[in-house]
Amino acid sequence: MCRKIYFLFIYIFLFSYSARGQQEDFRTWINIELEDELFNLIDFSVAPELRLWNNSTRLDGILGELDVSVPLTKFFRLGIYYRYELDRDRRDNLKNANRFGAYAELDERIGDLRMAYRAMYQREYTNIHTDALGMIPVSVHRHKITLKYRKKGWDLTPGVSAEGFFTLNPKWSANQEKLRLTAGIRYRLTKKINLGVDYKFQQEFYERNPLTSHILSIGAEFEL
Repeated sequence: MCRKIYFLFIYIFLFSYSARGQQEDFRTWINIELEDELFNLIDFSVAPELRLWNNSTRLDGILGELDVSVPLTKFFRLGIYYRYELDRDRRDNLKNANRFGAYAELDERIGDLRMAYRAMYQREYTNIHTDALGMIPVSVHRHKITLKYRKKGWDLTPGVSAEGFFTLNPKWSANQEKLRLTAGIRYRLTKKINLGVDYKFQQEFYERNPLTSHILSIGAEFEL
């Protein structure tokens, strides 16, 4: 099983580099995540984030995300989330976006290896005064596979993930796809604070001018 997953990730990485985009950009994402639990049953987190684009020289967007989930079993959970995002498009216009989503996640541990699969459905509405789509929702389904290695006594947790994005609606943007590959590491600074750094490779498909993005993500997680 582990060998099959290993070869799957190798195939995805090789495929992504063979699919050359017409545009490239280096981006930086900086985020903070606050996590807590309600009634020993409901997990929730709040995560503000700052994003830079154009080789990390210009502000791309500011966003905040609320995630609430419930573990139904040791290996399965259901969750919902909301994100507010203020973006600056390529013409320097501001765009307000409200995103709502629901997901299911399967989580399995084999020794020190943690494997997770998440399926998510999301809808995004934009401000009618600042975006051509107005209140027409953009519907997307996303699928993410994650592998993490957690060794008892280690403060470092390396991990990799692959996530596919598939647009359903509106009709003129249907079948747009995006692949995001991530490799990173988490460092447990204290019992309640984790620091992390990731490299993300993101490739668009079926676009007139597909974009290839190289993203440096820096973050801190605080358990309340």
